[in-house]
Amino acid sequence: MRPVTFVDGTLREGEQTAGVHFTMDEKIHIAKALDNAGVGILDVGMPSVSAGEREAIRAIVKLGLKASVGVSVRMRKQEIDQAAACGASEIFIICPVSPVHMKSKLKMSSGQVKELAKELTVYGASKSLTVNLVAEDAARGDIPFMIALLDQSYSLGAKRVFICDTLGLMDPFKMKTMVEDIRAGIPDEVGIGIHCHDDLGLATANTLAAVAAGADFPAVTVNGIGERARNAPLHEVGLGIEKIIQRSSHLDHSRLYDLSRLVERCSGIFIPPHAPIVGLNAFRHESGIHVDGLLKDSQTYTGLAPEEVHRSATIVLGKHSGIRTIEYLLQLKGIEAGQDLMVRILEQVKAYKEAEEKAENQRMVEAVEQFYTRHLSFPEGVFWDIVHRVIAEYE
Repeated sequence: MRPVTFVDGTLREGEQTAGVHFTMDEKIHIAKALDNAGVGILDVGMPSVSAGEREAIRAIVKLGLKASVGVSVRMRKQEIDQAAACGASEIFIICPVSPVHMKSKLKMSSGQVKELAKELTVYGASKSLTVNLVAEDAARGDIPFMIALLDQSYSLGAKRVFICDTLGLMDPFKMKTMVEDIRAGIPDEVGIGIHCHDDLGLATANTLAAVAAGADFPAVTVNGIGERARNAPLHEVGLGIEKIIQRSSHLDHSRLYDLSRLVERCSGIFIPPHAPIVGLNAFRHESGIHVDGLLKDSQTYTGLAPEEVHRSATIVLGKHSGIRTIEYLLQLKGIEAGQDLMVRILEQVKAYKEAEEKAENQRMVEAVEQFYTRHLSFPEGVFWDIVHRVIAEYE
Protein backbone atom coordinates (compact mmCIF):
# COMPACT_ATOMS: atom_id res chain seq x y z
CA MET A 1 0.00 0.00 0.00
CA ARG A 2 1.05 3.59 -0.62
CA PRO A 3 2.20 5.54 2.46
CA VAL A 4 -0.42 7.66 4.15
CA THR A 5 -0.01 11.43 3.90
CA PHE A 6 -1.73 13.58 6.49
CA VAL A 7 -3.65 16.68 5.47
CA ASP A 8 -4.01 19.00 8.45
CA GLY A 9 -6.69 21.69 8.52
CA THR A 10 -6.05 23.17 11.96
CA LEU A 11 -5.34 26.60 10.47
CA ARG A 12 -8.43 26.49 8.26
CA GLU A 13 -11.28 24.44 9.71
CA GLY A 14 -9.73 24.41 13.16
CA GLU A 15 -9.97 28.19 13.22
CA GLN A 16 -13.59 27.89 12.08
CA THR A 17 -14.37 26.51 15.54
CA ALA A 18 -16.93 28.91 16.99
CA GLY A 19 -15.03 31.66 18.78
CA VAL A 20 -11.49 30.58 17.86
CA HIS A 21 -9.05 33.05 16.33
CA PHE A 22 -5.32 32.59 15.74
CA THR A 23 -2.91 35.50 15.56
CA MET A 24 -0.35 35.69 12.78
CA ASP A 25 2.43 34.55 15.11
CA GLU A 26 0.31 31.64 16.34
CA LYS A 27 -0.43 30.51 12.80
CA ILE A 28 3.24 30.56 11.90
CA HIS A 29 4.19 28.69 15.07
CA ILE A 30 1.51 26.03 14.47
CA ALA A 31 2.46 25.65 10.81
CA LYS A 32 6.10 25.06 11.74
CA ALA A 33 5.13 22.56 14.44
CA LEU A 34 2.92 20.63 12.00
CA ASP A 35 5.74 20.56 9.49
CA ASN A 36 8.21 19.30 12.10
CA ALA A 37 5.72 16.58 13.07
CA GLY A 38 5.77 15.21 9.53
CA VAL A 39 2.39 16.39 8.27
CA GLY A 40 2.67 16.36 4.48
CA ILE A 41 -0.02 18.82 3.40
CA LEU A 42 -1.39 21.87 5.22
CA ASP A 43 -4.75 23.52 4.53
CA VAL A 44 -3.95 26.92 6.02
CA GLY A 45 -7.07 28.96 5.35
CA MET A 46 -9.60 30.41 2.93
CA PRO A 47 -8.24 33.44 1.05
CA SER A 48 -11.76 34.83 0.68
CA VAL A 49 -12.17 35.30 4.46
CA SER A 50 -10.24 38.57 4.80
CA ALA A 51 -7.17 40.54 3.84
CA GLY A 52 -5.61 39.39 7.11
CA GLU A 53 -6.24 35.77 6.17
CA ARG A 54 -4.46 36.28 2.84
CA GLU A 55 -1.55 37.96 4.60
CA ALA A 56 -1.22 34.98 6.94
CA ILE A 57 -1.32 32.52 4.04
CA ARG A 58 1.45 34.42 2.26
CA ALA A 59 3.53 34.44 5.45
CA ILE A 60 3.19 30.67 5.83
CA VAL A 61 4.08 30.11 2.17
CA LYS A 62 7.25 32.15 2.68
CA LEU A 63 8.39 29.85 5.51
CA GLY A 64 9.62 27.32 2.94
CA LEU A 65 8.17 24.34 4.79
CA LYS A 66 8.68 20.76 3.68
CA ALA A 67 4.89 20.38 3.74
CA SER A 68 2.86 21.46 0.73
CA VAL A 69 0.80 24.55 1.56
CA GLY A 70 -2.79 24.57 0.33
CA VAL A 71 -5.94 26.63 0.84
CA SER A 72 -9.65 25.95 0.56
CA VAL A 73 -11.85 27.71 -1.97
CA ARG A 74 -15.50 27.70 -2.88
CA MET A 75 -16.65 27.09 -6.43
CA ARG A 76 -15.66 30.54 -7.63
CA LYS A 77 -12.90 31.54 -10.04
CA GLN A 78 -12.04 34.66 -8.06
CA GLU A 79 -11.20 32.54 -5.03
CA ILE A 80 -8.86 30.42 -7.14
CA ASP A 81 -7.25 33.68 -8.28
CA GLN A 82 -6.82 34.69 -4.65
CA ALA A 83 -5.22 31.35 -3.83
CA ALA A 84 -2.73 31.74 -6.67
CA ALA A 85 -1.96 35.33 -5.65
CA CYS A 86 -1.16 34.13 -2.11
CA GLY A 87 1.42 31.71 -3.48
CA ALA A 88 -0.38 28.55 -2.36
CA SER A 89 0.74 25.28 -3.94
CA GLU A 90 -2.64 23.55 -3.70
CA ILE A 91 -6.32 24.32 -3.66
CA PHE A 92 -9.12 22.33 -2.09
CA ILE A 93 -12.21 23.08 -4.17
CA ILE A 94 -15.23 22.55 -1.91
CA CYS A 95 -17.82 20.97 -4.21
CA PRO A 96 -21.24 20.10 -2.70
CA VAL A 97 -22.39 16.67 -3.94
CA SER A 98 -25.46 15.78 -1.88
CA PRO A 99 -28.91 16.61 -3.27
CA VAL A 100 -29.69 18.97 -0.38
CA HIS A 101 -26.40 20.84 -0.73
CA MET A 102 -26.60 21.15 -4.51
CA LYS A 103 -30.20 22.32 -4.42
CA SER A 104 -30.17 24.53 -1.32
CA LYS A 105 -26.65 25.96 -1.36
CA LEU A 106 -25.84 26.19 -5.05
CA LYS A 107 -29.37 26.08 -6.48
CA MET A 108 -28.00 23.80 -9.20
CA SER A 109 -28.78 20.41 -10.65
CA SER A 110 -26.21 17.63 -10.46
CA GLY A 111 -25.43 18.22 -14.14
CA GLN A 112 -24.75 21.90 -13.52
CA VAL A 113 -22.51 21.10 -10.56
CA LYS A 114 -20.56 18.64 -12.67
CA GLU A 115 -20.12 21.26 -15.39
CA LEU A 116 -18.98 23.92 -12.92
CA ALA A 117 -16.55 21.48 -11.30
CA LYS A 118 -15.15 20.75 -14.75
CA GLU A 119 -14.60 24.45 -15.45
CA LEU A 120 -12.96 25.14 -12.09
CA THR A 121 -10.71 22.09 -12.20
CA VAL A 122 -9.35 23.17 -15.56
CA TYR A 123 -9.01 26.76 -14.34
CA GLY A 124 -7.17 25.76 -11.16
CA ALA A 125 -4.77 23.52 -13.09
CA SER A 126 -4.11 26.39 -15.52
CA LYS A 127 -2.88 28.45 -12.56
CA SER A 128 -0.26 25.76 -11.82
CA LEU A 129 -2.07 24.77 -8.64
CA THR A 130 -2.39 21.20 -7.43
CA VAL A 131 -6.14 20.66 -7.56
CA ASN A 132 -8.00 18.67 -4.90
CA LEU A 133 -11.72 18.24 -5.45
CA VAL A 134 -13.51 18.02 -2.10
CA ALA A 135 -16.84 16.19 -2.32
CA GLU A 136 -18.76 17.99 0.40
CA ASP A 137 -21.48 15.98 2.17
CA ALA A 138 -20.49 12.87 0.24
CA ALA A 139 -22.05 10.73 2.97
CA ARG A 140 -25.46 11.81 1.66
CA GLY A 141 -24.46 11.81 -2.00
CA ASP A 142 -25.21 9.41 -4.84
CA ILE A 143 -22.22 7.14 -5.37
CA PRO A 144 -22.55 6.75 -9.19
CA PHE A 145 -22.77 10.55 -9.52
CA MET A 146 -19.74 11.04 -7.28
CA ILE A 147 -17.71 8.46 -9.19
CA ALA A 148 -18.50 10.22 -12.48
CA LEU A 149 -17.65 13.63 -10.95
CA LEU A 150 -14.40 12.50 -9.37
CA ASP A 151 -13.31 10.58 -12.45
CA GLN A 152 -13.99 13.66 -14.57
CA SER A 153 -11.98 15.86 -12.24
CA TYR A 154 -8.98 13.54 -12.40
CA SER A 155 -9.14 13.43 -16.21
CA LEU A 156 -9.06 17.24 -16.25
CA GLY A 157 -6.06 17.62 -13.94
CA ALA A 158 -7.19 17.09 -10.35
CA LYS A 159 -4.59 15.14 -8.39
CA ARG A 160 -6.74 14.05 -5.46
CA VAL A 161 -10.37 13.78 -4.44
CA PHE A 162 -11.74 13.99 -0.91
CA ILE A 163 -14.76 12.16 0.45
CA CYS A 164 -16.45 14.13 3.24
CA ASP A 165 -18.73 13.02 6.03
CA THR A 166 -19.65 16.64 6.59
CA LEU A 167 -22.31 16.03 9.23
CA GLY A 168 -20.71 13.06 10.97
CA LEU A 169 -23.52 10.72 9.95
CA MET A 170 -21.54 7.69 8.81
CA ASP A 171 -20.51 4.56 10.65
CA PRO A 172 -17.25 2.67 9.94
CA PHE A 173 -19.00 -0.16 8.10
CA LYS A 174 -20.83 2.14 5.66
CA MET A 175 -17.72 4.28 5.28
CA LYS A 176 -15.56 1.32 4.34
CA THR A 177 -18.08 0.18 1.73
CA MET A 178 -18.45 3.67 0.25
CA VAL A 179 -14.69 4.22 -0.07
CA GLU A 180 -14.22 0.77 -1.58
CA ASP A 181 -16.95 1.47 -4.15
CA ILE A 182 -15.45 4.83 -5.09
CA ARG A 183 -11.92 3.41 -5.12
CA ALA A 184 -13.06 0.70 -7.55
CA GLY A 185 -14.79 3.23 -9.78
CA ILE A 186 -11.94 5.67 -10.42
CA PRO A 187 -8.36 5.21 -11.70
CA ASP A 188 -5.79 3.84 -9.26
CA GLU A 189 -3.66 6.92 -9.81
CA VAL A 190 -6.24 9.18 -8.14
CA GLY A 191 -5.37 9.93 -4.55
CA ILE A 192 -8.39 9.56 -2.26
CA GLY A 193 -8.67 11.69 0.84
CA ILE A 194 -11.13 11.38 3.71
CA HIS A 195 -12.57 14.21 5.82
CA CYS A 196 -14.77 13.26 8.79
CA HIS A 197 -16.70 15.15 11.45
CA ASP A 198 -17.37 13.86 14.94
CA ASP A 199 -21.03 14.70 15.57
CA LEU A 200 -21.74 11.12 16.68
CA GLY A 201 -18.25 10.48 18.08
CA LEU A 202 -17.13 8.38 15.10
CA ALA A 203 -14.76 10.66 13.19
CA THR A 204 -11.64 8.68 14.11
CA ALA A 205 -13.31 5.31 13.49
CA ASN A 206 -14.69 6.47 10.14
CA THR A 207 -11.33 7.89 9.08
CA LEU A 208 -9.56 4.65 9.96
CA ALA A 209 -12.20 2.65 8.08
CA ALA A 210 -11.64 4.82 5.01
CA VAL A 211 -7.86 4.39 5.22
CA ALA A 212 -8.31 0.62 5.55
CA ALA A 213 -10.48 0.74 2.41
CA GLY A 214 -7.83 2.54 0.36
CA ALA A 215 -7.90 6.25 1.24
CA ASP A 216 -4.38 7.67 1.32
CA PHE A 217 -4.93 11.23 2.58
CA PRO A 218 -6.69 11.48 5.95
CA ALA A 219 -7.76 15.04 6.74
CA VAL A 220 -7.38 15.89 10.42
CA THR A 221 -6.93 18.77 12.85
CA VAL A 222 -4.84 19.03 16.00
CA ASN A 223 -7.00 18.02 18.98
CA GLY A 224 -9.85 17.63 16.49
CA ILE A 225 -10.82 21.31 16.74
CA GLY A 226 -13.27 22.34 14.06
CA GLU A 227 -16.89 22.98 13.23
CA ARG A 228 -19.52 21.89 15.76
CA ALA A 229 -18.44 18.71 17.61
CA ARG A 230 -14.92 18.67 16.10
CA ASN A 231 -13.06 16.86 13.30
CA ALA A 232 -10.93 13.71 13.36
CA PRO A 233 -7.97 14.44 15.68
CA LEU A 234 -4.46 14.11 14.28
CA HIS A 235 -3.12 12.23 17.30
CA GLU A 236 -5.90 9.63 17.33
CA VAL A 237 -5.83 8.97 13.60
CA GLY A 238 -2.03 9.01 13.51
CA LEU A 239 -1.63 6.35 16.19
CA GLY A 240 -4.63 4.37 14.91
CA ILE A 241 -3.18 4.11 11.43
CA GLU A 242 0.09 2.74 12.78
CA LYS A 243 -1.28 0.49 15.54
CA ILE A 244 -4.50 -0.77 13.95
CA ILE A 245 -4.38 -0.28 10.18
CA GLN A 246 -0.60 -0.80 10.15
CA ARG A 247 0.05 1.59 7.29
CA SER A 248 3.15 3.73 7.19
CA SER A 249 3.29 7.52 7.32
CA HIS A 250 5.91 10.15 7.98
CA LEU A 251 4.26 11.33 11.20
CA ASP A 252 6.61 11.84 14.16
CA HIS A 253 4.55 10.60 17.10
CA SER A 254 7.01 11.99 19.63
CA ARG A 255 5.95 15.53 18.65
CA LEU A 256 2.19 15.04 18.94
CA TYR A 257 1.85 15.91 22.63
CA ASP A 258 3.71 19.21 22.39
CA LEU A 259 1.75 20.03 19.22
CA SER A 260 -1.53 19.37 21.03
CA ARG A 261 -0.55 21.59 23.95
CA LEU A 262 0.48 24.35 21.56
CA VAL A 263 -2.90 24.34 19.83
CA GLU A 264 -4.64 24.15 23.22
CA ARG A 265 -2.92 27.36 24.27
CA CYS A 266 -3.54 29.14 20.99
CA SER A 267 -7.16 28.09 20.55
CA GLY A 268 -8.40 28.27 24.13
CA ILE A 269 -10.07 24.86 23.61
CA PHE A 270 -8.87 22.84 26.58
CA ILE A 271 -7.85 19.20 26.19
CA PRO A 272 -10.12 17.03 28.38
CA PRO A 273 -8.13 15.11 31.02
CA HIS A 274 -9.51 11.81 29.70
CA ALA A 275 -8.59 12.52 26.06
CA PRO A 276 -6.69 9.61 24.46
CA ILE A 277 -2.93 10.01 24.05
CA VAL A 278 -2.70 13.73 24.90
CA GLY A 279 -5.02 14.05 27.92
CA LEU A 280 -3.68 14.51 31.46
CA ASN A 281 -4.92 11.08 32.56
CA ALA A 282 -3.97 9.13 29.44
CA PHE A 283 -1.03 7.51 31.23
CA ARG A 284 -1.92 8.06 34.91
CA HIS A 285 -3.00 5.19 37.15
CA GLU A 286 -4.79 5.22 40.51
CA SER A 287 -6.70 1.93 40.77
CA GLY A 288 -4.94 -0.58 43.03
CA ILE A 289 -5.64 -3.43 40.61
CA HIS A 290 -4.08 -1.53 37.71
CA VAL A 291 -1.06 -0.32 39.63
CA ASP A 292 -0.35 -3.82 40.96
CA GLY A 293 -0.48 -5.21 37.44
CA LEU A 294 1.68 -2.46 35.98
CA LEU A 295 4.36 -2.90 38.59
CA LYS A 296 4.48 -6.62 37.82
CA ASP A 297 4.51 -6.11 34.04
CA SER A 298 3.86 -2.79 32.28
CA GLN A 299 2.12 -4.60 29.43
CA THR A 300 -0.76 -5.64 31.68
CA TYR A 301 -2.38 -2.22 31.45
CA THR A 302 -0.36 -0.40 28.77
CA GLY A 303 -1.44 -0.75 25.15
CA LEU A 304 0.54 2.27 23.96
CA ALA A 305 3.93 2.95 25.50
CA PRO A 306 3.84 6.56 26.77
CA GLU A 307 7.42 7.07 25.59
CA GLU A 308 6.21 6.73 21.98
CA VAL A 309 4.35 10.00 22.33
CA HIS A 310 6.93 11.76 24.51
CA ARG A 311 5.06 11.12 27.75
CA SER A 312 5.56 9.03 30.89
CA ALA A 313 3.41 6.86 33.14
CA THR A 314 2.45 8.18 36.57
CA ILE A 315 0.99 6.56 39.68
CA VAL A 316 -1.59 8.73 41.44
CA LEU A 317 -2.73 8.38 45.04
CA GLY A 318 -6.47 8.41 45.70
CA LYS A 319 -9.58 6.68 47.02
CA HIS A 320 -8.95 3.59 44.87
CA SER A 321 -5.27 3.13 45.65
CA GLY A 322 -4.03 -0.20 46.98
CA ILE A 323 -1.33 -1.51 49.30
CA ARG A 324 1.02 -2.11 46.37
CA THR A 325 1.04 1.62 45.58
CA ILE A 326 2.00 2.50 49.16
CA GLU A 327 4.72 -0.16 49.17
CA TYR A 328 6.12 1.10 45.86
CA LEU A 329 6.22 4.73 46.95
CA LEU A 330 7.88 3.88 50.25
CA GLN A 331 10.48 1.75 48.48
CA LEU A 332 11.36 4.70 46.24
CA LYS A 333 12.39 6.56 49.40
CA GLY A 334 14.15 3.54 50.92
CA ILE A 335 11.54 3.14 53.64
CA GLU A 336 10.71 -0.36 54.84
CA ALA A 337 7.27 -0.88 56.41
CA GLY A 338 5.22 -3.84 57.57
CA GLN A 339 1.76 -4.71 56.33
CA ASP A 340 -0.06 -3.14 59.30
CA LEU A 341 1.78 0.16 58.91
CA MET A 342 1.07 0.29 55.19
CA VAL A 343 -2.62 -0.43 55.81
CA ARG A 344 -2.80 2.49 58.25
CA ILE A 345 -1.10 4.80 55.72
CA LEU A 346 -3.48 3.67 52.98
CA GLU A 347 -6.53 4.22 55.19
CA GLN A 348 -5.46 7.80 55.87
CA VAL A 349 -4.73 8.43 52.19
CA LYS A 350 -8.27 7.30 51.32
CA ALA A 351 -9.80 9.29 54.17
CA TYR A 352 -7.96 12.42 53.02
CA LYS A 353 -9.25 12.03 49.47
CA GLU A 354 -12.83 11.30 50.53
CA ALA A 355 -12.85 14.37 52.77
CA GLU A 356 -11.49 16.62 50.03
CA GLU A 357 -13.43 19.82 49.56
CA LYS A 358 -15.52 19.67 46.35
CA ALA A 359 -16.33 23.39 46.20
CA GLU A 360 -13.12 23.95 44.23
CA ASN A 361 -14.47 21.65 41.50
CA GLN A 362 -17.55 23.83 41.13
CA ARG A 363 -15.47 27.01 41.08
CA MET A 364 -13.36 25.56 38.27
CA VAL A 365 -16.44 24.51 36.28
CA GLU A 366 -17.85 28.02 36.61
CA ALA A 367 -14.51 29.62 35.68
CA VAL A 368 -14.24 27.51 32.52
CA GLU A 369 -17.83 28.30 31.57
CA GLN A 370 -17.13 32.00 32.02
CA PHE A 371 -13.95 31.74 29.96
CA TYR A 372 -15.74 30.00 27.09
CA THR A 373 -18.63 32.47 27.23
CA ARG A 374 -16.23 35.39 27.11
CA HIS A 375 -13.61 34.15 24.65
CA LEU A 376 -15.49 31.72 22.39
CA SER A 377 -18.29 34.14 21.65
CA PHE A 378 -18.70 37.69 20.36
CA PRO A 379 -20.11 40.27 22.81
CA GLU A 380 -23.60 41.24 21.69
CA GLY A 381 -23.15 44.77 22.98
CA VAL A 382 -19.99 45.23 20.95
CA PHE A 383 -21.78 43.95 17.84
CA TRP A 384 -24.58 46.52 18.17
CA ASP A 385 -22.05 49.29 18.86
CA ILE A 386 -20.35 48.37 15.58
CA VAL A 387 -23.70 48.32 13.77
CA HIS A 388 -24.73 51.76 15.01
CA ARG A 389 -21.29 53.25 14.34
CA VAL A 390 -21.15 51.90 10.77
CA ILE A 391 -24.70 53.08 10.06
CA ALA A 392 -23.84 56.55 11.33
CA GLU A 393 -20.66 56.66 9.21
CA TYR A 394 -22.54 55.41 6.16
CA GLU A 395 -25.23 58.07 6.50
